[in-house]
Amino acid sequence: MTEFTMDRLRENLEALKMKNTLEILDNYLERAVADKLNIVEVLDHIFSEEAKSKRRRAYEKQIQMSGFPIKKTLDDFDFSFQPSIDKRQIDELATMRFLENGENVVFLGPPGVGKTHLASALG
Repeated sequence: MTEFTMDRLRENLEALKMKNTLEILDNYLERAVADKLNIVEVLDHIFSEEAKSKRRRAYEKQIQMSGFPIKKTLDDFDFSFQPSIDKRQIDELATMRFLENGENVVFLGPPGVGKTHLASALG
């Protein structure tokens, strides 16, 4: 592949905002040539990686725009710290079935028991 072609490819990837592909392109193409991959395998890998990257950036942007006071996950929650919380009930909430049913979820309790952590994690 000529240098002119590579420059045009990079310009097109930039115009298409394919940031991840721009980052992995050189190394991946070298590996693809060495491994004698066919063009479909190369395209599949590149587009899969780009799609993953876009989904990850979209997720991070949504979390940022949500206005959650903290970024937490259910995996981070220490159920042994608060034994009065039923882990099975939280796992059921994590299925998000309450959204499909049009139900609300309200966490009640004194300060410091994990209400904000759980609400942010579900969000």
